[in-house]
Amino acid sequence: RCIVVGHLESEGLPASERDIPTPFPSYRMSVKSALRFQRTGRTLLSWLAAPNLWLFERLPNPGARDPGFDRDVRAPLSALLLGRTSDLDRGMVAHFRRGGLYHLLVISGLHVALAAGILLALLRLLNVSGKRRDGLILAGIVAFVLVGGANPPAVRAGLVFGIYLLARLIERPLSARQAIGLSALVLFGVAPLQVWSVGAVLTFAAVCGIAWFGEPIRKLLPARPAGVFSGIAAALAAQAATAPILLWRFNVLSVGAWLTAPVTVPLAAALIVCGALLLGGFAAGLSLAPLAPLAGLFAFGSRILEWLADRASGIALLRPTPPLSLVVGTCLLTAAAALVSGRRRAVLAGSAALLLAFLALRPGPSGPDRGFSLEALDVGQGDALLLRWNRHAVLIDGGGTFDLDARDFGRTRLLPKLLDRGVTALDAAILTHPHPDHALGLFAVIEELRVGAFWHSTGDDENDFYRDLDRSASQRAVPARSLAAGERVEWRDARLTVIHSGGPRVKTDATNNQSLVFLFERHGRRALLTGDAGAAAEAMMLREGRVLRADVLKVGHHGSRGSSTPAFVAAIAPRLALISCGRGNRFGHPARETLSTLSAFDVPVLRTDSLSDLRADLLEGHTRLAWRGLR
Repeated sequence: RCIVVGHLESEGLPASERDIPTPFPSYRMSVKSALRFQRTGRTLLSWLAAPNLWLFERLPNPGARDPGFDRDVRAPLSALLLGRTSDLDRGMVAHFRRGGLYHLLVISGLHVALAAGILLALLRLLNVSGKRRDGLILAGIVAFVLVGGANPPAVRAGLVFGIYLLARLIERPLSARQAIGLSALVLFGVAPLQVWSVGAVLTFAAVCGIAWFGEPIRKLLPARPAGVFSGIAAALAAQAATAPILLWRFNVLSVGAWLTAPVTVPLAAALIVCGALLLGGFAAGLSLAPLAPLAGLFAFGSRILEWLADRASGIALLRPTPPLSLVVGTCLLTAAAALVSGRRRAVLAGSAALLLAFLALRPGPSGPDRGFSLEALDVGQGDALLLRWNRHAVLIDGGGTFDLDARDFGRTRLLPKLLDRGVTALDAAILTHPHPDHALGLFAVIEELRVGAFWHSTGDDENDFYRDLDRSASQRAVPARSLAAGERVEWRDARLTVIHSGGPRVKTDATNNQSLVFLFERHGRRALLTGDAGAAAEAMMLREGRVLRADVLKVGHHGSRGSSTPAFVAAIAPRLALISCGRGNRFGHPARETLSTLSAFDVPVLRTDSLSDLRADLLEGHTRLAWRGLR
């Protein structure tokens, strides 16, 4: 329990338009420093999480051993059994996410089921049965959930198993469906806001799938070894029930996860056993030396699991956001198939599978046939602009926070917007200059989407973003290079002309003034995109006679007073200006001077801080505007 001093503000619009509005307001608190936190006591949950913290502190300190131990043993062991993911290697996480197997790397409801199954097999081996067996399994599940830090998915799954076992212990046995229904009543009665949690929806979809389809799938698999194939049947049943929800919420259909389940599920169970023994050794005070063979075995298993996740990523489909009505229809067909038998079940299950396949394979909306569209995506205090025409798409900058290590920004804020628009592939991703509010989102884009090329300025590489993004592009076989002033990139009926790139460093805003500035044109319509170029770069372009008229100007540097000089705006003579900036940003963007300049030239201004996502369709003969709207 803490007292926190900070700035409380409304959360605003979610990243994706697919998010279902909640009947309660959401707020975000910004805290300047850890010194603003004052601890005043402990809560019940903090006491329950004490075993988790105690075990975590017994692990060898990161960096105390070779990097391979930290990457392949300490980090995955912390995630798999303690629910702590902060030390996971970024590349490892990317492999598991792309392959649809991230739920195997961190504690989830599946791990609770696997732990219960392992304990059941052990008790059968020891000839323990009846109430004693049920009581030990119940105690084991409670211990597993607490050791795992009371991770919400594990708590939800543990609640279902716990109610089922408790009812048996008091001789009031419930069916699996009754246990699921009672656990839902308990959970939503205690924490009603969980109704709006996609995690809660996925948990109950998974356990319903296991209850409804686990046994029919199990009958299709070999009889021995029973424990292994029962786990595989449960995993396949859970994936069948959750697939439509995952496609709608996370835009992924993990075909590879289905195909690799016969190997990955038993391997995950083996890692739980091996990891539990390893964790027990550290808890007993043993050093790494006597545990080295066990640690090596765990490292080998985690590497194999990562290799399988990487193979599965090749057949994981990242798809446009499907209509919610069709997703609900798929779920209803799946549920109906569980309530009938025989031929009717086969017909309903087949219909659900066909509808899911249609949702996964349908193409998303395309750009204009004539002209093009330019969208300023609302990514807070940063830039992310999307050019589209026909089936072509080019992303300019990816937004980001000012935390240089927040390289998952694009996965949570930018990718949902692109996939909502049906963009699963890019002709090119462009970084205008190496600042985090433009660069961070591009890491997830290059890792997750099919990108034809990565381009950036010839300016200096501040923060090593060019180097790191070039490396990520190389790992994904994406050609990467810098674009120099005067270069042109030609498509069949579209052209990108570089107006400014790099150049000598100036005293004021040196990196900003080395921004990549280019003109995009198609069918006589033009847009000038300026990155964070300021007055110095604008003066240089004017002196060299490079500035051309354009229909739309993306205002430089979020509308700061140091950009969009009167001479520059006069030379462009735009009919519309777009400004990308964050709501209530601490820089005061856009500046009154910039807005006054644009007003003096009668240029209408659209701003992401007041209208959220903006789109200008520059079509032949007319322009169409749209925005998501905050007011």
